[in-house]
Amino acid sequence: MSEQSSSGFTVFLDANVLVKPVTRTLIMASAKSSGYGVRWSAYVESEAVRNARLGQKSIVEVRGLSGDELSPSGINPDRFDGTSEKDRQVLADAESAGCLFLVTEDVDDFGLSDLDLVGVAAVNPDLFLSLCTTAEGYIEALTLMTSRFRNPEHTLDQLHSQLGKAHPLTVAKYQFLFSVEPIQSTHNQPRIMYRGTRCLVCLGTRSTITQGRCPDCTE
Repeated sequence: MSEQSSSGFTVFLDANVLVKPVTRTLIMASAKSSGYGVRWSAYVESEAVRNARLGQKSIVEVRGLSGDELSPSGINPDRFDGTSEKDRQVLADAESAGCLFLVTEDVDDFGLSDLDLVGVAAVNPDLFLSLCTTAEGYIEALTLMTSRFRNPEHTLDQLHSQLGKAHPLTVAKYQFLFSVEPIQSTHNQPRIMYRGTRCLVCLGTRSTITQGRCPDCTE
């Protein structure tokens, strides 16, 4: 199944994003209203399953509920000699899936020349969410998550505030929708949050991209 024509563009989730329930839900539940599709491969899914915490919802079940099939496996990963060995298959799979962006917590593990070779940019999930989701998509994602909380229940305001701990850029973008202050981030953002030559806003390729945006899209 190709998301490129039906959803504008496609993003590929690395295992370290797929294994985190809140982050993957934000990305997946925001996708339709925000104009992108989400894919991952058997290789990534197996890595995520291997690293999932006891008691987490099955990642295979998550995929089944979304109705998506695994993306095809990529070929010849060893050509990506500027990328860490463990992530070469991830990049090959992202290419095979026809993705423009690879959402990962380990952006610096992917070589710029390798990313350019296949026309993919690597981006941190918080930066991706802050630039690529719409307000409608964000509210839909929070609404879905609050519907799953039972003991205790959460309001949209409470969940938005709590998301500030791990997704400060995204929460700051949508702070205007809420009356509560976000909880301050509990960790430092990675030094490298984006690597590539494709703008997260206009999707065009440029030689100069700063934090995911080309000069024309920089505020």
